[in-house]
Amino acid sequence: MSLRQVLFLIACVLFSQAWAQDRGNAKPAVADPALEARVMSIGAELRCLVCQNETVAASNAELAVDLRGQIREQLRAGRSEAEILAFMSQRYGDFVLYRPPLKTSTVMLWLGPFALLLLGGVALVRHLRRRAAGGFDAGERTDTPAVSASTTETGAYSVRQLTLGALVLTVPALALYSVLGQPGSLVQPANAAPTMADVDGMVRQMEQALRARPAGNAADAPAWDMLARAQASMQRYGQAAESYARAIELDPNDAQRLADRADLLRLINGPGGAAEAERLVQRALKIDPRHPKALALAAAQAPAATPTTGISGRVEIAPELRSRLQPGDTLYITARPPQGPRLPLAVLRLSASAEPVAFTLSDDQAMAPDHRISDHAQVVVEARISRSGDAMPKAGDLVGRTGAIANSEQGLRVLVAGVVP
Repeated sequence: MSLRQVLFLIACVLFSQAWAQDRGNAKPAVADPALEARVMSIGAELRCLVCQNETVAASNAELAVDLRGQIREQLRAGRSEAEILAFMSQRYGDFVLYRPPLKTSTVMLWLGPFALLLLGGVALVRHLRRRAAGGFDAGERTDTPAVSASTTETGAYSVRQLTLGALVLTVPALALYSVLGQPGSLVQPANAAPTMADVDGMVRQMEQALRARPAGNAADAPAWDMLARAQASMQRYGQAAESYARAIELDPNDAQRLADRADLLRLINGPGGAAEAERLVQRALKIDPRHPKALALAAAQAPAATPTTGISGRVEIAPELRSRLQPGDTLYITARPPQGPRLPLAVLRLSASAEPVAFTLSDDQAMAPDHRISDHAQVVVEARISRSGDAMPKAGDLVGRTGAIANSEQGLRVLVAGVVP
């Protein structure tokens, strides 16, 4: 199998994992309707192998959408229809053409159905000959020679009639099929899902073919991309990262490629991987400041905010009060200064539960920027369960509070054991 055929089969395997995902509209909005019409016209000449005998123009499958995008880019670059079709054939092989040319590599697409039909006809004629010859057993033919002769003549005549009828039906059918039909669809493996062994073999063959190519050819970058995606889908992340590195060496100005390798390096988390991933993300953002994946990776790589002063712990309800809990009760956890105004320094609102509830109070829950936990060396923490959900205490609310504690207390236990009178 040639490298171009392997490339196209790998693409089919990758995109068939997202089998015919609906993008809502197979025809993306473009500013130039004439350009889109040309895209669809060329797409009608290309085959979507992950679909059931559909063209790239007619399919909503991921592979078809991707190929339409490639067509659109090449049209914008000024290439003609013939040049684009030649490019697709060169990159993916003649299998991508909806009407592939008749040559050595595609002869089975054209002649396979006819050969099968011819073999079936020959088998049928041989079967009918044997059946005609065996119409009577040997004893009956010996005892009744006239009947035997008649039977032989009738059998031979029937075979000649059937053979002539088969030719009369087959020849016009073949002629019409070659003009109006789609010969490739009979041998097209669109519905045959490749096994993992098949995928593994294709990936290895593709890698060997790429490594055997002369180094430094920028046109091979998309092939290394496709190999990397295949390896990543098989959870061979180290190999995929290496393949992306090869592609980046050949074409270093592709933001998507840089972001994809950065994502893999973060996943592998090897020595120096985080630093290299950060450099790749920054390079991607220089090329495309709005690249979605690069922006997401940059956000994930951002250093965590410096922890502020805070209190963490858990709220527990005394066993004798747990029966008073009702669905929909609200738990308020507040921090106040031990002395002075009772305006809370921080407030947290949670759903009440009979089980212990973990909490963290910090300046992030401050009600006023100049009235925060970090402004006080000591605070009092209160937990109150409200039936009405009101922030103000009411009679019947369950309540518990601590004494004065440090503003950085960790592992605090607040026991709700009282009732607001």
